[in-house]
Amino acid sequence: MSAPKYKAKSKINWSKIFIIGLLGLALLAFILQSIPSSGRSQPVAQQQPPAQAPAPPPFTDEGDLFITDGETGEQKARVDIELAQNANETAQGLMYREEMGEDEGMLFFMPTFEPQSFWMRNTLISLDIIYLNEQQEIVSIMPNTTPLSEAQVPSGVPARYVLEVNAGFAERKGLEIGDLMAW
Repeated sequence: MSAPKYKAKSKINWSKIFIIGLLGLALLAFILQSIPSSGRSQPVAQQQPPAQAPAPPPFTDEGDLFITDGETGEQKARVDIELAQNANETAQGLMYREEMGEDEGMLFFMPTFEPQSFWMRNTLISLDIIYLNEQQEIVSIMPNTTPLSEAQVPSGVPARYVLEVNAGFAERKGLEIGDLMAW
């Protein structure tokens, strides 16, 4: 007969106890956060008023743009233009502006000659969006855009430049595809 075997005393696994304790504390914190806070003050971040839209930048006249009839060369319109020549200026565009002068607009220089698309996010006024090719010829006119819309306003054809003017400008000035612009 062999000698009886004794069971070794089990060791306490402190790492498991520590992990279980942490999980318990996390669960308790979650439960306490979900209980309505009657009488408790809200965190400072929740007490602050919502952020206001930034003040619109003033119009900056950076040049004159002339639109001429593509067949006769007769001048149809002149526009004071503000330029959007880099990614930041293009992203800002005419956002937050509440008005723009009758013969004012913004000219965008796109990095590539390809179909372009704009939207009216944070744009408070309706615009005509006029797309131009590399020869500065009108290739597409998207009139009377919807303010604050995130719907895409596509050129439908490749464009290199984009002119934004007040809604109805293209119709009032008789602008057509094939008209030329120079600035």
